[in-house]
Amino acid sequence: LKKPQWKIVSGGTNSVYIGSSKAMELFFREKWTVLGALLLMVSTSFSKELAEDGDDAMMKDKKVLNVFSVVRFRNDPCSTGDNTNGTCYTTDECTARGGTPSGDCASGYGVCCVFTFSCGQTSAENCTYFIGQNVPDGQCRLEICPCSDNICQLRLDFTTFDITGPSTNTISVGKNAALKEVTNEQRCLTDTFAVTNPGGASPPVICGMNSGEHMYVDSSEQCNELAFNLQGANARQMWNIKITQFSCDFDNLAPEGCTQYFFGSNTGIVKTYNFDGGQHLDNQNQRICVRRERGNCRICWTATADTDFELTGDLTKSIADGKCCGDGPANGGVSGTDCVIIPGASKEVDMKDLVKVAALGLCGGKFGSKDNQKAHKTICSMILPFNIRFLSDTFETSGVEKGKQPNGFKLSYKMRACT
Repeated sequence: LKKPQWKIVSGGTNSVYIGSSKAMELFFREKWTVLGALLLMVSTSFSKELAEDGDDAMMKDKKVLNVFSVVRFRNDPCSTGDNTNGTCYTTDECTARGGTPSGDCASGYGVCCVFTFSCGQTSAENCTYFIGQNVPDGQCRLEICPCSDNICQLRLDFTTFDITGPSTNTISVGKNAALKEVTNEQRCLTDTFAVTNPGGASPPVICGMNSGEHMYVDSSEQCNELAFNLQGANARQMWNIKITQFSCDFDNLAPEGCTQYFFGSNTGIVKTYNFDGGQHLDNQNQRICVRRERGNCRICWTATADTDFELTGDLTKSIADGKCCGDGPANGGVSGTDCVIIPGASKEVDMKDLVKVAALGLCGGKFGSKDNQKAHKTICSMILPFNIRFLSDTFETSGVEKGKQPNGFKLSYKMRACT
């Protein structure tokens, strides 16, 4: 009986191993692993030796047993055990694709291949890490191409995201349409991060501190580009962005037009980009969506701390009733051009009593409260998908904030059961 010999061959998107009875054990133990044909080939060779005296013929059997096991497994996502994800490949495939083997997958038949790229590279993997630290000034770009012809969406998770924040310059640079003095505050003039989407809408350009945040964008057949433009010579400049590709038939795609998408819990916290940096950003169209979890029909939003809601306008009070989200007297006298819009907004008085809010948008310094009231209020909505939208223009109105740079918002949400 010959000892089985191992051989590894390529199987396209699947990996094929040929070898011993380990494949048979895998077949019975792992239901999710796709196995190819299990072939048992037995060959027996006989040699005959004749006795010298010619009376009897003696035969000695020399049996040679060769077992061939063809093991196939999908190139599925896998985890390395240190909060890093990869794709299951053979060792050779992983190396050939530019990845790093980081642990086993497919019950030891594959390796969890982690793909980490930096400036000037291209990835077509379903999970990629874009990492930058001590990057010189200039442009740093990563191209993300679809890993198959059935990719519809990308999710960018900002594990670490720290670049130079927006301008704090309060010197007037001109006047807006309402003839009010404006400044460069909130503008990303030094470092920027942008995501392209050829043929479709792109997410807003951002800067500052955004670790722990995320962003969605439609996948493009022409590939998407993640681009940093760095001019700040900031020692803190660093990022670690996980890019995940989702197939068109994935059952939890973000709703169309959503910049962010939260799911899996009845409660959570949402923020404008760079809230942790102390200023909201200019030119934002950030639509934050929340999946309606089972048994719930309404979502309610509120701010906790005094500084958790600060948008253009008098930060000592709430502003609504058409005085936000625009320029000029056509809106009845504008108090702010940066605002929050909650479709179907209603003030929550108690669990059973809702008062409709007629505002086109909210701004100022108190979330949903009346003028000069100190406490934030709770605002609810039943419109699906649950969402809240932040809009900001190019410039900040000089003097409106009474010398304070508005943070943006940090809002808590809680879903209410259907009654």
